[in-house]
Amino acid sequence: MITNDGEKVLDEEANISPENVYEKVLSVKDADRYKVKIAVYHEGEELVSYQEKNYGIPKLAEPAKAAKAPGDILTNEELYLTGQHIEQYRHATWLPDGYYLEGLKRDEGDIRINNAYGMLLLRRGEFERSEKFFRRAIQRLTLLNPNPYDSEAYYNLGLSLFYQKRMDEAYDAFYKATWTSAQQEMSFYYLAVIDAIRGRYEEALMLIEKGLVKNCHNIKARGLKGALLTILGKEDEAKSYLHENLDVDAFDFVSRWLLYKLDDSCKESVITGDIENFLQTARDFAEFGMYEYAAEVLAECKQESPLKYYYRAYYLYMLGETDKNIKDELNRAENASFKYCFPNKLEDIVVLEKCIELNPSGAKAYYYLGCLYYDKLGYKRAVSLWEKSKELDDTFPTLLRNLSIAYYNKCNDKDKAKECLERAFELNKSDARVFLELDQLYQRLGVSCKDRLRNFEENKELIYKRDDLYTEYVTILNLCGEYEKAHAETVSHSFQTWEGAEGKITTQFKLSLFMMARKLLEQKAPEKAVELIEEALSYPENLGEGRLEGTKDNNLYYLLAECYKAMGDEAKAKENYERATLGVSEPAGMMYYYDQPADMILFQGMGFRELKDINSANTRFYKLLDYGEHHVNDKFVMDYFAVSMPDMSVFDADMDVKNRVHCYYLMGLGNMGLGRNKEAKEWFEKALLLDKNHQLAALYLKICEE
Repeated sequence: MITNDGEKVLDEEANISPENVYEKVLSVKDADRYKVKIAVYHEGEELVSYQEKNYGIPKLAEPAKAAKAPGDILTNEELYLTGQHIEQYRHATWLPDGYYLEGLKRDEGDIRINNAYGMLLLRRGEFERSEKFFRRAIQRLTLLNPNPYDSEAYYNLGLSLFYQKRMDEAYDAFYKATWTSAQQEMSFYYLAVIDAIRGRYEEALMLIEKGLVKNCHNIKARGLKGALLTILGKEDEAKSYLHENLDVDAFDFVSRWLLYKLDDSCKESVITGDIENFLQTARDFAEFGMYEYAAEVLAECKQESPLKYYYRAYYLYMLGETDKNIKDELNRAENASFKYCFPNKLEDIVVLEKCIELNPSGAKAYYYLGCLYYDKLGYKRAVSLWEKSKELDDTFPTLLRNLSIAYYNKCNDKDKAKECLERAFELNKSDARVFLELDQLYQRLGVSCKDRLRNFEENKELIYKRDDLYTEYVTILNLCGEYEKAHAETVSHSFQTWEGAEGKITTQFKLSLFMMARKLLEQKAPEKAVELIEEALSYPENLGEGRLEGTKDNNLYYLLAECYKAMGDEAKAKENYERATLGVSEPAGMMYYYDQPADMILFQGMGFRELKDINSANTRFYKLLDYGEHHVNDKFVMDYFAVSMPDMSVFDADMDVKNRVHCYYLMGLGNMGLGRNKEAKEWFEKALLLDKNHQLAALYLKICEE
């Protein structure tokens, strides 16, 4: 039906479906577009309708604002909310810790901040530390009332104590948490779990029923109830209830396993899918104190994983099994492939710590636990665990690789970082990733481009395994002045560009051709130089990306103009000098992603100079100088909106030094444009003193010296 200001324009029946589309064109005389309504009805009920609304002049959305630094925020409430925002959005570059700690510095007893910071520590596996902050929150909450208006801190304290295996204290905390409605569901669940562990099954069943009153679809609670009914021998009731559970969630593997144990004809009870389904089912049974079922679940898993064996060893220990059976599982864990094994659960901490206690000479458990803590920002503990693992077995390349990154980024120990990564590569010379990271480390340590190139030539078979490694190889060739070889290697390989690498290989492709063309021009062969420049301006398909619309390539157009000038074609020379002047003239900081490279501003100025516009030329040269002079002593602060680092290195750079290098480079470009080659060389040399592998500083220093 179509109406115009309430008056029917069309009322027609039609048989419509996704395959049978209804179309009609109508001319509605003097219709106000905002009063025309189209609606579809079925048996008198409106299914869907459309009527355009007049929103007037739309109000533009406010742009997102960066969070203030903790010290600049006035109130504790804003500090709390900012910390929560950073946590909830899993912010890529900022951490919430500073906001919570600033709030606690101002008010040690702040309830919400203590609670939030305690939970942050709990999620990082720092159970003992988290307890202090929950108790502080409770102390303030109960200052006047024994039963506070919000018992979340009691519940969180219960979790902290539960993971510390202090069950009596955890039980008391969870019971206090049931005072408020929001915490009742999970507090009753954990109370039931603790009673089940103690063997008080009737009490546990009573408590889990209370939790299910708050949320009858809590799958973990329903699984526990099914387990309790089974333990208490109420088989018929258990079967009926477990079938109900599967109606609620067909992938409730706890209920499926329990049904299987009650009736092995229930084929639907088989646990399916990835090993994580088996591990999580086993964790749930272990949480109930049903270690026998937990061990049996993992025994049914056909997939190999170190965690499967570590968990089985732990469960057998909890069941009081013989040392031999436990040791067999621990040996299997040590010998299982480490690939795709990434411990990350809080339960993994308890299991791995116990396995280390049971088998202190097993190197791999220290390694896996170290990986977990590193992921959760517990760097000091991670390094300590990895060092112990290395002490027991120094032939595991991945351990040494991880330890190298930790030494460099978190311990500021460059010598140990180098020693570990070189050893890692020595142990497995077929690992292209480790070779790439070793080269990245060499860059950070100031190893010369010639030494780096020698390493690449000695391990050249690795570059074909990774495009990032191949791109770096071409970059080093250009850095060493081997432009013809760099070009030949570039055009002979098919690249698959990945996110974050846009422009990397095309930059090297253009640079080698630019320098080759420049040499030909010096050799009085401008026609051949033009061919190379035109090749550079039209990327071949093998590079995997095209020339972006915004790319100005001022250097190529300037050199093209110089070639035409040498050939006596003044019109084409002028045309290309003009092209060389296009683009943004403001220099960007050293953290640019897709901004215009600074040397393009140099060639803009040189283009203007050839066009006799000296003011425009000098403006650009002085902008380069001014930016460098005014920003050389800046202190780097990570951009709140940054999502990644542009150079894709696993080793952290000193960003203050990187900024200084960038500013020296800009001042070199500015002086070069003004014809002050001596001063330009000094700035380029200062840049290279701090970063031997700064490609463009080395390039323009070479040009200045010619």
